[in-house]
Amino acid sequence: MDKYTEQLTGFMRAVGCMNDAANRTSDYFVMKLEESESMLTSVAIYHSTITDKFPAAYWHPQLEACDEKMFMEKVALWFFEHRDTQRLPTSLKQNLLAHFHDGLTYMTGNALYFTLITSPPVWYGSLHDEFVIESQYGRFLVHFSCTD
Repeated sequence: MDKYTEQLTGFMRAVGCMNDAANRTSDYFVMKLEESESMLTSVAIYHSTITDKFPAAYWHPQLEACDEKMFMEKVALWFFEHRDTQRLPTSLKQNLLAHFHDGLTYMTGNALYFTLITSPPVWYGSLHDEFVIESQYGRFLVHFSCTD
């Protein structure tokens, strides 16, 4: 993991801890995907690292273009999903989102955003949202999930 993805993942995991509860755990991370001829191939390489029992095609991945605004709205939902985090002061929430956005922009530069839609063949969390970011510095997967 390079220092930028490591730093951003650390930030995301810290925010994720705020959303943990007695019967639920959050998992948030960003990772650089392997370089390949297409985004779906890069995603397939990632999926093949999760389990060797099923081929990557069993995840049925699809990429749907989205804009940065929609991506950040989804980030905000995950960052402040727990009742306690929803009660944080608005200025603090805006500061956390701005810090995340700045770190991501620094890591990716001018980027294109895609929602990753999958049907995992294995347990992958109760709920999850994933995004693929295509940039001049590579492809990145942004993952949000929770497990009850």
